[in-house]
Amino acid sequence: MMSLGWMEAARDHGPLFISGPLDRKDRQGSRDRLLALCAQAAERGATLVVCPEMALTGYLFTDAADVARVAEPAQGESFAALSSLAAHYGLTLVCGYPERAEDAPTPCFYNSAWIIGPDGRLLSNYRKRLLYTADETWAKPGDTPYPQVRLPWGTLTAGICMDLNDDRFVEFLYGARADVIAFCTNWLEEGLDLHSYWRFRLLLSRSVFVAANTYGSEVCRGHDATEFAGQSAIFDSRGRTLAKAPPAGDALISAEVRLSR
Repeated sequence: MMSLGWMEAARDHGPLFISGPLDRKDRQGSRDRLLALCAQAAERGATLVVCPEMALTGYLFTDAADVARVAEPAQGESFAALSSLAAHYGLTLVCGYPERAEDAPTPCFYNSAWIIGPDGRLLSNYRKRLLYTADETWAKPGDTPYPQVRLPWGTLTAGICMDLNDDRFVEFLYGARADVIAFCTNWLEEGLDLHSYWRFRLLLSRSVFVAANTYGSEVCRGHDATEFAGQSAIFDSRGRTLAKAPPAGDALISAEVRLSR
């Protein structure tokens, strides 16, 4: 299951759309459903869509051989489909996926996120730098800088889940002062107030924060049963919660945001 966050970023709205379950066994069906949700967001006025970490495939994999079945190069089939949609609607898309690196001498994989511009170009292919234990069964730590992208409505950066626990990322956010932080995540349900924790880590960033999280459970050989927290959210630049999703279930929420340029 996944959450899909979207905001109308022309200094007006920050709606967030929460989708239902995706089927990791039906890759094409999952892609089609994600594309339909992104199109729905665009038709409702979104100019930025943020999808979860590993949005098309599920999160847990036994090892590199397991993830190799679904991993893609940075500009593979799923990128082409999302790129076409972004260009059609003039939409900026941020979406997590398992990357099969083409720039490495031996096969390797990264937990990555595309930032696709409103003309369909790949603006950044960011690789998650701080891995969670579940990533370590197949992924290498990212080797790309944190993204800084300028768009017609302002500046955008992005992080993936555990990055928010990384002081290097927090220090970057403080220095970059991007208008918007897109956060693709599969944050676990641990019985804690995750919004308070996110807000604490973002304390000095002064950026609008758009988090798309997964909800529900996932089981995979070699991993404990995993429950995701849901509760995708939009915070304003002062850390105030403008919109949030429930821990589970589909929902549509919206908020007003103002970007200072």
